[in-house]
Amino acid sequence: MRWDRLFEDLEAQAADLELDERDALVDELRDGDWAQTSWRHLLGGRVVLAVRGADRVEGDVALVNERLVHLRGDAMDHVVNAGAVMGIHSSERRADSATAVGDALGWGQVFRALREAGEEVRVRLVDGTVRDGEVVVAGRDFVRLRAGSGRDQVLPFDAIAVVSGRT
Repeated sequence: MRWDRLFEDLEAQAADLELDERDALVDELRDGDWAQTSWRHLLGGRVVLAVRGADRVEGDVALVNERLVHLRGDAMDHVVNAGAVMGIHSSERRADSATAVGDALGWGQVFRALREAGEEVRVRLVDGTVRDGEVVVAGRDFVRLRAGSGRDQVLPFDAIAVVSGRT
């Protein structure tokens, strides 16, 4: 009888150790998954972003890549500089998988499309100032806007927090 109890105790301890090892492995794998997850992968559905120079920007996520977050708003679309995002106030779900084309999109493509549309845009810079105008040209790392007064201004992409236009 004593041997039976001893073996039962040993088997129970072994089972407990096995469960502890399994739990530790699960935690390691979970930590590994999180370590490979970018904040951009958390953006999906309706989101509210805190953006340097622009306070909060809200909309439905249309595109997320390393450079840009495109949000469709109720009255305006917004393209946010991923480098200007200060926090995520809410997100409904994880982002959809990116496509090769979506991953490659940058400010140049955004501004060329806005130029073709011929609409006036609002550009909020990371310092909080606002520039309104039509896109004249999109360079490698800048956009030239023409204000209503006819005056052109060159804005480096790095200075841009959010670009907004009508949906």
